[in-house]
Amino acid sequence: MHNLTKPLKVIAFNGSPNKNGNTFHLIQHMFKKFHQLKVETELVQIGSEKVSGCRACGKCGEMKNYTCIITKDSVNKSIEKIRNSDGIILATPVYLAGPTGRMKCFIDRVGLVARQNYNEEGHSFLWHKACSGVSVHARGGATNTLSQLNYLFSICGGITTGSISWNYGVGKKPGDVLKDSIGLKNMDDLATEMFNLMRMVRQDQLLSQEKEN
Repeated sequence: MHNLTKPLKVIAFNGSPNKNGNTFHLIQHMFKKFHQLKVETELVQIGSEKVSGCRACGKCGEMKNYTCIITKDSVNKSIEKIRNSDGIILATPVYLAGPTGRMKCFIDRVGLVARQNYNEEGHSFLWHKACSGVSVHARGGATNTLSQLNYLFSICGGITTGSISWNYGVGKKPGDVLKDSIGLKNMDDLATEMFNLMRMVRQDQLLSQEKEN
């Protein structure tokens, strides 16, 4: 369990290869809401990195140290960031009705390390974290993409957070998503719901800690 005295923190992973594209703008819009709620944020740009795919070698289960045997990319650093955060956002543009290839590689690696490194209570490091997939599309495929992102949370004990509608924005050219008023409102509400969930989980953790002491 990470430090319960620190402020709540959300980490967002951008799977887009375009650092300043619509996915970035949607994340930044959510971050503004989080900052209003006094939640710390961090953005990790995995879409511009060469993320290796999972080898299904099982070494993460043998080592039992919350790491993947592949060390040439930043996945292990990202896993450490996830373990020390309260909320997780996986954000990606839609590529052929699914996430980008690098995001999929990231999900596969993180998911296997999580499931091969349960704690003494039988839970992964995603257990009871506020989680959400976020996608951006120009014409379609967003809901299928969201499903693929959220599978990671469902199978690892994370709490998938909903909003007033599907968690996506609409836009083609960089910045177009900022014209999607419905999508932006949805992101505001999503950030608020994640905050409420993180706060409740933190309160429960503090109560459990008091009982142990």
